[in-house]
Amino acid sequence: MAKPDKKRRSHFGDFVKLAFFILLLVFSVGQIIQTQAEIAEQKSQVEKLKNQISETLQENDEYRRILNTDDESEYMFIVAVEKLGYAYPRERRFYVRPKG
Repeated sequence: MAKPDKKRRSHFGDFVKLAFFILLLVFSVGQIIQTQAEIAEQKSQVEKLKNQISETLQENDEYRRILNTDDESEYMFIVAVEKLGYAYPRERRFYVRPKG
C-alpha cells in the first residue's frame, strides 16, 4: 500500500497567518485605547455641563427671588452697582485686580 503524500506545510503561509494575527491584535488594542480616551473626554465634558447646569439653576433661583419681591429698588441697586459700575456722588469704590 502506498502511503499518501504528506503535503509540506508552507512556512511562508504560517508566517503570513502569524503576521495577520499580530496586526489584528495591535489594531484591536489601539482601538480599545482610543475608545477609552474618548470616554474619558466625554466624561469630562459631562462634568463641565453639570457644573454649568448647576450655575444656571442658581442664577434662575436668584432671578425668581428678585422677581417675586414687590420692591424693585433692591434689584435696580444691585444692577446699577455690580453690573453697570455706578456709584453715589463722592463715593469711592475699590476693586481687587487679579495678578497678571
